[in-house]
Amino acid sequence: MAILVHLPSFMAVPITALLREAAPDITVWNGREAAVADEVEAIIAWGLKPGVVPAYPNLRLVCAATAGVDKLLAAPDLPAHIPVTRIVDPGQQAGIARFVLAMALRHTRSLGLYAGQQRRGEWKRHAGRDVAQCRVGVLGLGEIGSEVARMFVAIGYPVSGWSRAAKHLPGVTDFTGDDGLDAMLAQSDILVCTLPLTPRTEGLLNRQRLSRLPEGAYVINVGRGEHVVEPDLVALIDAGHLAGAALDVFAKEPPAADDPVWNHPRIEATPHIAADPSYPLVARQCLDNLRRARDGRALLNLVDRQAGY
Repeated sequence: MAILVHLPSFMAVPITALLREAAPDITVWNGREAAVADEVEAIIAWGLKPGVVPAYPNLRLVCAATAGVDKLLAAPDLPAHIPVTRIVDPGQQAGIARFVLAMALRHTRSLGLYAGQQRRGEWKRHAGRDVAQCRVGVLGLGEIGSEVARMFVAIGYPVSGWSRAAKHLPGVTDFTGDDGLDAMLAQSDILVCTLPLTPRTEGLLNRQRLSRLPEGAYVINVGRGEHVVEPDLVALIDAGHLAGAALDVFAKEPPAADDPVWNHPRIEATPHIAADPSYPLVARQCLDNLRRARDGRALLNLVDRQAGY
């Protein structure tokens, strides 16, 4: 019985150490070590390049090391019979929500504008905007989106949410379907994307949909970079229709050297740090699921391959 930790070294090293400490009866290899292929029953990964899965004939489980599984499900040779699980971390959900709230408050209180004034040696006050007059729309009301919506409601923002089915969260107005998406966009002064990446959501925020946002709206993306058609977003910011954006995720990470987000005065770009993963929790959940798989018990946080999350 063995686990292969197929992750970047900054994640693989601590997770491997935690697994070895928690389960001395299980062999654990990280991706830099030569694993005995026949012994590997589980892989912990973020993404899987072609050829990885077929190399392990007794593989019975793939564990995502994060909440998102789009890169794993994109593996062309991942058999349908091998279950995929994901991480559900309430602490991470709260951390992402706090990040989103920080970016929203920075925009609402014009803190970016004041930071620019400071660098130029300017002392000038601007009219503020009360949170009660700043409508928030949340795309996706899963674990993360629901926590984002809850935090906004708690400090007085009017909040709407768009999802496949109405969630009936306290203080949140529900929208569903294509018509519901257009309606929510039209009344969102701050738009927050927390969606999973699926074929249906890829490129969802294109010029047509972003143009439905009210003039002066602000976009925050903590979902996946592929949700936003970045050239369309930048064009609408440059044209003055959108006030700006806070982007923590990108289709290519890091963005290319000539990507306009690096130097755009109205775009906050962060290196995919909204989520702060708990490596002990990743190790515990993956180890638990491997034991469940071996015992024939139901897996925790099983991914619906058809839905994409």
